[in-house]
Amino acid sequence: MIYLLLTWLLAPLLWLRAALRSAKRTNRILVIQTAKIGDFVATTPVFRALRSRLPGTQIVALLHPVNVPLARQLDSIDRIVTLPKHGFKGWAGKRWLLDQLAEGYDGVLILSPNLTNLLVSFWAGVPQRVSVLADRRQGSACLAWPFLTHGEPHRAGQMFRETALRALGGLDIRVDEQLLALPNETQGAVSGQTKFAALQPLLHRPVVGFGLGAGNRMKALDKAQVEALASQIVSRTAATLVLVGTDADKAAAEVLRVSLPPDRVVDTTGQWALDELPILLGALDCFVGVDSGATYMADALGVPVVDFMGPADHQDQQPIGRQAVVIRSAEPCAPCSHAFDAPYACHLGTRACIANLPIPTVVESVEAILASQYSVAECRQ
Repeated sequence: MIYLLLTWLLAPLLWLRAALRSAKRTNRILVIQTAKIGDFVATTPVFRALRSRLPGTQIVALLHPVNVPLARQLDSIDRIVTLPKHGFKGWAGKRWLLDQLAEGYDGVLILSPNLTNLLVSFWAGVPQRVSVLADRRQGSACLAWPFLTHGEPHRAGQMFRETALRALGGLDIRVDEQLLALPNETQGAVSGQTKFAALQPLLHRPVVGFGLGAGNRMKALDKAQVEALASQIVSRTAATLVLVGTDADKAAAEVLRVSLPPDRVVDTTGQWALDELPILLGALDCFVGVDSGATYMADALGVPVVDFMGPADHQDQQPIGRQAVVIRSAEPCAPCSHAFDAPYACHLGTRACIANLPIPTVVESVEAILASQYSVAECRQ
């Protein structure tokens, strides 16, 4: 709070400094997006919009470390700055961000707002200080909103990707229907092609990816649900089931590998780097999972997905593909996870929204997607 009070006391001088710096163009914009994988993929249109509308500007992305491999594959990002391990905590975190901004920027676009990045962009005298404005858990950060040159409120019922794109108006970019319709993006590293070539002989069409985990474990299915869902997909379709996950999902994958017919399941958990994963996901006929980074990556690649939202608010964020199926929890406590309020533990202690997963609905959605792509005869070849 002391930093906020000092900023208000020095505000006249800081405003003057920012005004003087506006005459010195650097043709450089910093986008601060420190959320995890799914949120990053859902806001990749922001970088594409900046590239297309400001072609002579260097686009710098300040990202959570987990997203760096994905960002390196995008030609809409010129340079990446990685968020330190301890984030913006304490004076050290604020000084670190101030040092980053000291090289000079025409504008800062804050997609992951907090008190530190709102204040420090003002301290640094960045001429255009633009941020999305949280609709939940604002805390003292809302007291720093007057230091922005533009704030774009996130409104209930509006997808966060749209809020992020509309915020570009604060950088003098015209927000039109073409801009709002920009797709989400993800690209795979070349090394993934070699891995896929070795895996391809095991993939007999149709091929369904099954996401076993989630970065936020509150969204993840339990062991019994994973087994039940995988078993029904295999018994009710002709699909090869590709298990997708990290090292943390290996134990669950091993159970499925042992219990399911060996020619119907392929385990890839922990074997594909994040920047290689789009190569695998892009080859699927369908991807089924909870609301996770892999789900949004598959959706961005144009793969039909079946996304069980669980605690997540579909109005804030959901897959946007033409064949995406979004299944929401029917529990009265859901949704409890929102763009600016994403708990990592169930406040009721029951995880009812996950525990009551409608498995038949999920499987029927997978069947419908496969039926739209293959005849029964083709599936059996």
